[in-house]
Formats: sequence, C-alpha cells, structure tokens
Amino acid sequence: MRRAPGLRAAVLVALFLAAPAAANDLGLFVGPVELRGDVVTVTYRAETPWTPRFTETLLRGMPATVTYEVGIWKKRTFWFDKLVLAIKSERRVFHDPWDHTFRVHMGSARQKTKTVPTMEALDELLFGERTLPLTPLAALEPEGRYYVSVRLTIRPLTAEDLDEVEDWLSGEVKNPEQPERGVPGYLLGIAVNVSGLGDRTALARSETFRPSRLEAPDSIP
Repeated sequence: MRRAPGLRAAVLVALFLAAPAAANDLGLFVGPVELRGDVVTVTYRAETPWTPRFTETLLRGMPATVTYEVGIWKKRTFWFDKLVLAIKSERRVFHDPWDHTFRVHMGSARQKTKTVPTMEALDELLFGERTLPLTPLAALEPEGRYYVSVRLTIRPLTAEDLDEVEDWLSGEVKNPEQPERGVPGYLLGIAVNVSGLGDRTALARSETFRPSRLEAPDSIP
C-alpha cells in the first residue's frame, strides 16, 4: 500500500527534528524545564556560536541570520514522538563599519531594531541564557512524558540578503539616515566571503519531564 505524500513528508520532518544532532560545536545547552506560575518554560543558551571566520565576515559587513526553533515533543512508545508545539524566532544582524555598532532586526517582519555597541553585548543578546514561556500547564497531559528540543541555526547569507544585493547594485535601495557612501563593502567581497562559509547549526534537547511533577524554580532545593 502506498503512503500519501503528505504523510511521508510528515514522517521525514519528525525524524529530522527529533533526531539528536551529530555534533554540537555551538555549545548549545537546553534546560531546565520549569513551571513559572501556570506556564511551562525552558531555559537555553549557546556558549560558542561564532568561529573566527564567521566573526571576520560579520565585522566586514556580511549579514547573518540567527534562528531558534523550539519544540515540545510528547514521547510515544513504538511510534515517532509527537510534536505538540513549535516556536520559531529569527534575528538578522549586521555590523555597521562606520559607527562600529551591531544592528539586530527582530520579528518576522523585522520591524523592531536594536543596536548594541560591542561583540560581547551582541553575544549576550543573541546567545545568552534566556527563559522562554512555552505553554500553559493545562495544555499538556499531567502524566505524559515530554521533552523540549532547541535548534539553533546561524546563516551567513539568506535569499532575502541576495535580493538586497540586487537592489543595492541596481540603485533601488538607499539609506535615508546617512549620505551615500557607495556600494557597501560586503558586496564587493561577497564571492570571497561566501565561498566555504556555510550554515552553522546545532540541536539539543532537555531531559524528559512529566507536567504533574514540574516545579517552580523557588521550590527546587
């Protein structure tokens, strides 16, 4: 009996997301999963996100996109674990060589921008320890077995960035806040910068937990 294409695709996605990462050279850590009020939360951080080459290209003006994909999975016996909640966040960062700051665009439409002055401040903003609210406790089965997965991906260039390159070269994009300074430096060396510089990604997961046994941080001895 042939399986429906949609079912086959769903199985492949489940296998891809649920499988442990072969390597975690980003220093990605997940946990603990805790209860804050009536909301299940998870804490995560990344300790070694950058490589020297990534840092070099970022400082030269090449944009980078940082994406977190967080999921709650329910463990199932003799079948694939079930994804019950998925949260995705994306931030695009680039270095301004003229004022030596980093600008971070946040949100799906990147309507919110934050400026940080140093690489250390950028690391804390993007990769420092954070606690993410996930779901009300009542949404999970009290005695079910769950875990939280976090996938971190750092991309040096996206399809949207390539569209921006075309706009710059055609003269359609101008910076209204500053006078023209010619084509940005990262465009001039784009072929060299991209060569051999691929995405960096890591996948980590929390310990298995039962919602009925979750505790608030203040109650943990």
